Amino acid sequence: MRWRRLAHRLPLTGVAVAGAVVGHMLAYLLAVPEPSARVALLGATGHAYWTAAIAAASVLGLASVATTVLRQFRAGLLRNRPPPGQSVGRLAAQLAVFQLAIYLVQEVLERLEAGVPLQALLDGHLLVVGVAVQVAITVGLAVLLAAAGRVAEAAGRALRRSPPRPGPVGVRVVDLVAVSPSRLLAAGLGSRAPPRPSAVA
Repeated sequence: MRWRRLAHRLPLTGVAVAGAVVGHMLAYLLAVPEPSARVALLGATGHAYWTAAIAAASVLGLASVATTVLRQFRAGLLRNRPPPGQSVGRLAAQLAVFQLAIYLVQEVLERLEAGVPLQALLDGHLLVVGVAVQVAITVGLAVLLAAAGRVAEAAGRALRRSPPRPGPVGVRVVDLVAVSPSRLLAAGLGSRAPPRPSAVA
C-alpha cells in the first residue's frame, strides 16, 4: 500500500519541483527587475547550481506530465475501473504544499551555502513575491494537469474496444436437419415420389 501511494505521488512531486524552479526564476525577475542587480544578487546568494536545477526540473516536469497522461489514458481503456482523477482545487492544494516547501528550503540552503545570514531573507520583498508566485503557479499547473488527464481519459474511452454483438437468435437449417430430419419430411421439405399414373378403367 505504501509503495502504491508513493508511486501515485511521484508524478505530482516531479511537477512540483518543476513549478518551484519556474516560480523561483519568476520571483527574482519580479522582485529585482534590473538585470545587473539581479545577476549580482544571484551570484551572491549561492545560485551557481541553477543551470543544473533548470535541466533537472525540465526532465522531471515532462516525465511527470507524461506519467499522468498515460495513467489517465489507461484508466479510460479499462471498462470497470473509474478514472483516478482529482479536482483542480485538490491538485492545487497538494502542489502548493510541495512547491512552497521546496522554495523555502532552496532559499535557506542557498544562503547557508553562500554564507549569507538568514535574516537577509526577510529584507525586501523577495520572499513575499516568491510565495505569491509559487501559489499562482500551483493553480496553473493544477488546471493543466486536470485538463490533460481528462483529455487522456476521454481518448482512452474513445479507443476502448466495444464488446462483440450477439448474433441473431434462431436455429440454423443445418442444425435442424441434424437434430430432427423427420420433422422436415413431415413439413413437406423432403423428397416426394413421382405421382403414379391413374389406372384405366
